[in-house]
Amino acid sequence: MTSVAGLFFVNCFVTLFSVLDPFGAAVTFLALTAGDTPAHRRTQAIRALVVTAGVLLLFTVAGSYIFAAFGVSVEALMVSGGVILGLYGFRMLEGEPFIPGPPSVEGKEGMEAPDVSIIPMAIPFLAGPAAITAVIVFATKADGAAAWGALFAAEGLALGLTGAILLNADRLASWMGETGVRIATRLMGVILLAMAAEFALSGVKGY
Repeated sequence: MTSVAGLFFVNCFVTLFSVLDPFGAAVTFLALTAGDTPAHRRTQAIRALVVTAGVLLLFTVAGSYIFAAFGVSVEALMVSGGVILGLYGFRMLEGEPFIPGPPSVEGKEGMEAPDVSIIPMAIPFLAGPAAITAVIVFATKADGAAAWGALFAAEGLALGLTGAILLNADRLASWMGETGVRIATRLMGVILLAMAAEFALSGVKGY
């Protein structure tokens, strides 16, 4: 991997890991699966990870074409993506878990259902607007096979670490405590704000 592709990989990974917010997601996952057996919780975590990976892969490959069909330019997408990431970055700085606003009707149904892996864990908690926007913007910036390889590798690593954290959510929450989770969320919020500014400035410069 070249130095340029390596730097692109780092940018992709750090941003995706931040927007996925696995620490906040782990706390939410524990709350949604309270009373479940360890086996059932593990099954749901794996299913949530698989669905999240499928959604992000779809938008990585076809997201720019979907937006192009509606006449949205790459530069406009980068600016709007920066705004979206910035809003969530501010929310994370407040120490809140990365939950995109109040749950929808589908989200409420998912919380009441025995299986919460797809709704609301995969959608919208993990594969939410910020994560989808991030992969689309990075896909538009990927130039050449090395960059595309770096992007897919970054997605795989971010999803893999997120899955590992979800699978060990009970032990992680016990070890970090509520204060530790909030500190980690705030740190990722700072990183996310920086990447949001980079997205927006790149879009303005390109336009």
